Amino acid sequence: MALLISSLVSAQPLKYNVNASGSWYPYATQSAKHPGIVREYIAAVMSEAEIASQHVSLPPKRTVQSIQAKQLDFEVISPSWLSQAQRHDEKFVFSAPLFPVDEYLVALTSKVHQYQTRDSIFRQTVGTVRGYYYHDDNRFERMDFNSERELILALHRGRIDVAIIGDLPAKYWAHRLSVDIALGGRHSSGQMHIRLLREHQPLLPRVNQAIEELKSQGFYEKLKHRYIALYL
Repeated sequence: MALLISSLVSAQPLKYNVNASGSWYPYATQSAKHPGIVREYIAAVMSEAEIASQHVSLPPKRTVQSIQAKQLDFEVISPSWLSQAQRHDEKFVFSAPLFPVDEYLVALTSKVHQYQTRDSIFRQTVGTVRGYYYHDDNRFERMDFNSERELILALHRGRIDVAIIGDLPAKYWAHRLSVDIALGGRHSSGQMHIRLLREHQPLLPRVNQAIEELKSQGFYEKLKHRYIALYL
């Protein structure tokens, strides 16, 4: 096992993508100096684990296709976004949890009282981001937009009445665009994980040890507070 791990670590860098629109603030940004919480967190994990990695910029739909085609080695995802079948896909293994992430039903403040539970969107048209995973999108009608920014604008312009957005990205874009939104019911609640192709499973102990070390340092909390100060 030690020889196998050593061989894998010294092989080509593991390729990955943050499955995000580029407007998933503060988790992923288009800034080279401040690329977002996820990119910085993964860089720290891989550095601590002494595993070479390479971020590949792809739109969300291409990320899903590329990981399935094994053109990427891992992605960063919350199992709470996935259907039961996707969570148990034998092609992948999950790391230890990285940090918590929540998604909400988001609407204009004047309409948010209508969207306090997941059942409130049953068979309704819901704003979503193209290429994103939604664990129950067989229960509602998706209307895909390119980013969280566009979802907030669509709410403002009356193109949709409700959207599914993470709490921090929703608050960020509402503030930037001066749109009066509020968070309704929680759509998903979970932890972000690294989802590796199963052939890289021998690296999991090294990856998980690195994650636990960063947690002991309060790394995520410091990173989150820095990004909130920068962007929100």
